[in-house]
Amino acid sequence: MMLVEPHQLAPTNLPKRQVESGGWLAVEATGLSGSDVQAWQGKRRDITYPTILGEQVVGRIASTFGMEAPPIGTRVLVEPIIHCQQCRSCLNGLSSCSGRRPANSYGHLPTTEPPGLWGGLAEMLYLDPGARLHVVADDVSAEMATFAHPLAAGFSWAVEIPRLSPGENVLVLGPGPRGLACLLAAQAAGAGWIGITGLDTDQDRLAMARDLGANATIDITREEVGASIAGSLGTRPDVVIDATRDDPEAIYTALDLVRPGGRVVLGSTKAQKPLEQFFSDIIIHKELNLHGARGASSAAYEWATAQLEADSRIDAMVSHQFPLTEAPRALQAAAGLLGMDELISVAVTF
Repeated sequence: MMLVEPHQLAPTNLPKRQVESGGWLAVEATGLSGSDVQAWQGKRRDITYPTILGEQVVGRIASTFGMEAPPIGTRVLVEPIIHCQQCRSCLNGLSSCSGRRPANSYGHLPTTEPPGLWGGLAEMLYLDPGARLHVVADDVSAEMATFAHPLAAGFSWAVEIPRLSPGENVLVLGPGPRGLACLLAAQAAGAGWIGITGLDTDQDRLAMARDLGANATIDITREEVGASIAGSLGTRPDVVIDATRDDPEAIYTALDLVRPGGRVVLGSTKAQKPLEQFFSDIIIHKELNLHGARGASSAAYEWATAQLEADSRIDAMVSHQFPLTEAPRALQAAAGLLGMDELISVAVTF
């Protein structure tokens, strides 16, 4: 399903070109991310059309050519970022890669970049020699395995980047898939208190957060966040994670609510929306640590794939499934255009 322009998906047959290195993956399921939704809506400047969306891919290795990989037939998860291991970003250990411009990741490369199949909304995916693969157990369903992608981000954002210690208190802004993943990861790391915020349209996601054991769920359209945290926790959280989508104002909220000397993790893009009247003095006066987070580390993916078997609650994280032929409807669902009731995350299956 090729995205030929914003909001326009077209079923397309592409030839399976010969490659000298890399491999091919038979796609089983692809989770739809906020990045996919933004690209479909035409809100990303790093997208060149036509392209094939889908960066949260799970499938089975069909063939390999001169690359280290698990045996043919093995189910694997593919990290979205492709690492060239030569650019400054890769050499500095960042999760991004500047080996291709403007992006070097699955779901973002145009089909004009040989061999063309760079997204999960297709039957086959090209395995770049720089692709990082993680084995997924056969007794885990493919659609459930797609949630390892947000789960890995949750581990990086809530645990790795802020160096979360057991007993510390965490506030997550946004109850989307990555926000809920931050909750699960912080729990596993022994956080003392975890709160999560959402909107009036997020009632089912907030209910899911309560079912998962959040200490406080706050509807910011009906409650004053600071007062709610004070009533539940009695102090400011040590770590605040911004996992909202398209909401620059959430950054103000994160900086305001975190304790002096605390850590703020910005883990979501804002669709190029600017932050108006930003006053940086609060960062200085509160002596804050401000971290930008993009994607997840390979260690986080290893943790996430192991959690698929260890935590049965993940079964409920994929709420909607669509076949590839209904990819336009799947994107509408992921964007909330079909309603937010019971929406957690969306997978396209084969």
